[in-house]
Amino acid sequence: MTSMTRLGCLAFALLSTLLLVAAASKPLASTQDAETIEFTLDPVHCMVNFRIHHAGAGMFWGRFNDVTGTFNTSEDGAAAPSMNVSVAVDSVDTGTEKLDRTLMGPNFFDSKEFETITFKSTNAEADGEGGWKLTGKLTMLGVTKEVVAAVEMTGLKGNPVIKKAGYEATLTIKRSDFGMDWGVKNGALGDEVRLIIGLEGDWTA
Repeated sequence: MTSMTRLGCLAFALLSTLLLVAAASKPLASTQDAETIEFTLDPVHCMVNFRIHHAGAGMFWGRFNDVTGTFNTSEDGAAAPSMNVSVAVDSVDTGTEKLDRTLMGPNFFDSKEFETITFKSTNAEADGEGGWKLTGKLTMLGVTKEVVAAVEMTGLKGNPVIKKAGYEATLTIKRSDFGMDWGVKNGALGDEVRLIIGLEGDWTA
């Protein structure tokens, strides 16, 4: 074997080794890179529940009934979700009409000035337990803050015509961060608000 032939074989072996190393070091495809589809929220089966400490005593619950928007995930539900959700302020429901009107007033949600509360996700990270940490922008009373919600898929079911998926998201915010500070200083009403959000969406193939 001539020296040129030996040199060519050596170069070929070196190139093959480099290609193998490169292939082995290439990261596996992430579920976040999977192709996603858009689900439209079913308003009949979506709600935003809130809990707040009242008068330093009991935990008071209420909800918003009018929730619209979309979320995206892959057809098998494995991809990281993204969400774009809008809540109608005048759909607040505490079970007491008088209190509902108070909450829609200027000391609280000010529904005449600000008709909606919105959330749009910007990033999702797996939490290692089958759920996600969803970061996004929450806008209320004209103020936008970054929040992080713990999100889990509650189900994915469908047929060749329509597919349904559901998520539950939980997070805690301080209402004073958004300019709603009535009752905070005197302890009449807590500052921290716990949100539990139930979403169900439809995808038509």
